[in-house]
Amino acid sequence: MKKVILLCLICLGFNFSVEAASKNDFSKLLPILTKEKNEKEIVPKTTEELRELFKNSDKELPRVFVKKLPPDFSQKGDKILYSKIIAALILRENEKILNERILFLLLKEKFDRGEKWTDKEQAYFDYLVDKYDAIVLKTVPTKINDLHLKIDEIPPSLAVVQTGLDTDFGQKNMESPFGQTGWLDNKTYAPIKYENLTDAVREYVKEMNATPNYDSWRSMRMLKSYQQTPQITYHLASELRTYRPEDVEYLEKLRKLLDKEKFIFGIDDLNLKKN
Repeated sequence: MKKVILLCLICLGFNFSVEAASKNDFSKLLPILTKEKNEKEIVPKTTEELRELFKNSDKELPRVFVKKLPPDFSQKGDKILYSKIIAALILRENEKILNERILFLLLKEKFDRGEKWTDKEQAYFDYLVDKYDAIVLKTVPTKINDLHLKIDEIPPSLAVVQTGLDTDFGQKNMESPFGQTGWLDNKTYAPIKYENLTDAVREYVKEMNATPNYDSWRSMRMLKSYQQTPQITYHLASELRTYRPEDVEYLEKLRKLLDKEKFIFGIDDLNLKKN
């Protein structure tokens, strides 16, 4: 467990020893990892302006977080640019999830040792239970097991293929870019609309990690998490049977799009630039 925590810390740029990733770290890391970054969301006026921001980003994405696509994107945008926009937003959410996972693993390690949590640790655990919808489970061990599956990163390539399918890579349907559906007034089952792209991405990530419908998907994600091959996205997509239950061809559409747009598999190789 300590090796996993240390690896996470290294990924975030913290220089901690294995010994430091122990029971005393929670109080030190909590204010660091829960501090919100002051990052701006932008609304570019033109696609050319947007393209300039993402120039030379084949390996590393700029910390550019697009709230709304420019009006001319449907005429001048393209699949690669749209995919990078989505990937940057997903990677930002993944950074937050990684921070939560580090703190969660510290709590889990302490619990596994049979030690009692401090009031601050208990409060943070309760926050995670509420956020990731583990509140219905009755015991602490079952909640911990549930959170272990849920507090994990979303593969950017999976998000890209799903929104690529629903929007034709930014050409349409931008009010519901991931095609999430729900009961709007207890009578009407329809796509959920969002005011902006950043809200839609945030809710998509939350849905994938918290909604009970995706337990099998999350189990597959954990099994495949250390096997970074292009086939991972293909296998993960096959576990989304409950994502669009009204569309019996949804999984087949995802597979066909992945087969057609091979560049999507490379999205997972991208990283956000460090601050």
